[in-house]
Amino acid sequence: MSSTMSAANTSIPITKMVNDLFLQWLSLPDTRTTLSAALHSVRTNSKMPEPIAYSKIQTTRGGGFSKSQHFDSPPVSPVPRTPSSPRFTSSTNYSIIENTSGINNNNNDDKKLRTPKKTFAENTTPTNVEQQPAIIEKVSTPQSVKPEAIASTPIISTSVNSNRSTACTTNTTPTRPAQQTPVLQPPSTTVREQSPRTPNTTALSPDDRQDNNKPSPVVNTAKTPVLSSNEKPTRPIPSTTVTSQPTPINVRIESKPKPVEPIPKFYFPNGKVTTASTNETALMKHLRQAKDELFIPKHDKLYLEDFGKLAQIIGLSLYWKAPLFRSCVYESLGAKATITASTTINYIQFESFWTKLCKANHDHALKFIYLLIHSSSPTTSTLPMNRHYLTTDDWDYLVQDIIDTHPGLKFLREAKEFHSRYIKTVVARAYYNCNRSWSGKLTVQEIRRSNFIQTFDRLEQEDDINRIHDYFSYEHFYVIYCKFWELDSDHDLFISRDDLAKHCNGAISNKMIDRIFSGAVSNTPNMKEGKMSYYEFVWFLISEEDKRSPTSIEYWFRCMDIDGDGILSMYELDYFYQEQVHKMEIYGIEYMPFEDCICQMLDLVKPEEQNKIRLKDLKRCKLTNVFFDTFFNLDKYLNNEQKDPFSNLKDPEAPDLSDWVRFAETEYDNLTHEDGGNDNLDDGNYDEDFEDEDNEVEAMTNRKLGNNAISSPQRHPSELNSKIDDLEDELKRWKD
Repeated sequence: MSSTMSAANTSIPITKMVNDLFLQWLSLPDTRTTLSAALHSVRTNSKMPEPIAYSKIQTTRGGGFSKSQHFDSPPVSPVPRTPSSPRFTSSTNYSIIENTSGINNNNNDDKKLRTPKKTFAENTTPTNVEQQPAIIEKVSTPQSVKPEAIASTPIISTSVNSNRSTACTTNTTPTRPAQQTPVLQPPSTTVREQSPRTPNTTALSPDDRQDNNKPSPVVNTAKTPVLSSNEKPTRPIPSTTVTSQPTPINVRIESKPKPVEPIPKFYFPNGKVTTASTNETALMKHLRQAKDELFIPKHDKLYLEDFGKLAQIIGLSLYWKAPLFRSCVYESLGAKATITASTTINYIQFESFWTKLCKANHDHALKFIYLLIHSSSPTTSTLPMNRHYLTTDDWDYLVQDIIDTHPGLKFLREAKEFHSRYIKTVVARAYYNCNRSWSGKLTVQEIRRSNFIQTFDRLEQEDDINRIHDYFSYEHFYVIYCKFWELDSDHDLFISRDDLAKHCNGAISNKMIDRIFSGAVSNTPNMKEGKMSYYEFVWFLISEEDKRSPTSIEYWFRCMDIDGDGILSMYELDYFYQEQVHKMEIYGIEYMPFEDCICQMLDLVKPEEQNKIRLKDLKRCKLTNVFFDTFFNLDKYLNNEQKDPFSNLKDPEAPDLSDWVRFAETEYDNLTHEDGGNDNLDDGNYDEDFEDEDNEVEAMTNRKLGNNAISSPQRHPSELNSKIDDLEDELKRWKD
């Protein structure tokens, strides 16, 4: 090692350290004897003596040699060692004064020539312990030494005791390392780890020491010198101190988690259940009442007409009776049962059926769907019976029972050819108002969000079915069917594109009619062939006459959104407005440029995004009828331009009626006055100028009465054919 490194790690000059080591080696008697023998062999040309095998004893003295008893010079700290060095240097500082005049073969003369003095501070703590690297002392004995177990994280410091005894060494006495007692010190030094290694008996070169220079925790033991046979051994005081630093322990205190309050259930796909006991109590009460009031007086046999009262007892309305009876029959008698007028149900069958139904269906919407699905024979149905939605084919038995039993439809029972038209009208209107997904599948959630169940329950309270404007009104059915019959020129119950273009004398633009038949609102097979069915015409007519309802806004938005991106762009609005401009030019009507028109419409709708009208913008607007009429209905557009701006104000005393209800009432009055408004002419007094006309009307009235004609508010649907022919003739004359 360089002197620079030595000076940085020790305060003793290296020359003095080397001198001390050399003197220790010369102090050995075997060394002097060997040197004398070697000189003699050189002079006499004789055989050289055998090399001396020095016994290596673990000690804290520098050089690892055992010095003679007369050599009292303290050990000198050598150059700092690497971790592979066989010795550990003491940190105690010494002052050495040596007087050596020569070297003789006599040991006693050596004692006299050298008078070493030793000065050191007793019981002092070394000051540079932390600066010196920790190393492992190697024990070299003739016997193999088993390495002691060393703690994983101690640091050991060695101090020299002043009461240590000195002794001379002999070549014949084997030495054993003294047992050391480790003493734990407070953790104040850095912890380093190194696995224990077996002692190395070979001396290491300086290069090897530098290669193995790695810090490691070690155990430094101060060995007691071996005594000669003529001296008493002195018990050495252990000078090994073990410094250990405890491993830090992270204590994790786990606090008990706070109890989490369960979130109450808020989604009930099968209906909200109050409590099981309440449902069981209500169910048993209804069954007991039904048994006492119906099954026992009827001798445990109930027919279809008896199920009306049974439905009222169990909490349903009167017109649930037909699906309730048919479902109970198929559940009790099997899927292949044939239902006739003589089919009966007993109490045991009904109790089993109703208990099973109530446990799986907890509200009226689910019960309604279950009963309508199971009212049809399972053998004829192609759809699964456990579904939770209705199709348009599941309503036939329910609406047919209303036709057969409701007093407001008594006049319709005789005209059986119109029963199917009325059923389709009711179903189409139900899906128009309730089926917000446009899927053709009326789900439980859609029925719950609609007013259909409430309207259906009103049927038993209203004898005049025309008072119920939603779904079941006969007047509305009459208006819709008359309009359809007027347009269906070949009476095949399908309307072509040319037929629809005649609606309202061609008020709707051709571009919009093309969009309707393109499948924008309906993609049925007949629409692909260019034919509109009666069901689709119901949707069209209601949307045309009431453009402020949610379904109507969606209907026309789909038609106007040509590219299907959910936005009505300026290009699409201009595309429809150009045809309106062309018609106004033909009629000689002054029109607004598109730039002025679109500014007016944007102010009317107030879209969230500039120049882009979305569906939500139109649903938020209160004047969507004005917006749509501007782009594809010229007659209504001109009426809106000439209308009194205060005409849209509602009368607070007037009932809140939709545009469709107003149209249906007005159109029904017009149709009845044109065809049968003069049925009761006996009470009228007319002037002589109108006698001829009165006679003709009276003759016509007598013919109708003779043929059992129906009064004007409830006319027979078969009268539509003659009326339609008259309307077509008038239309031709008006065009000419």
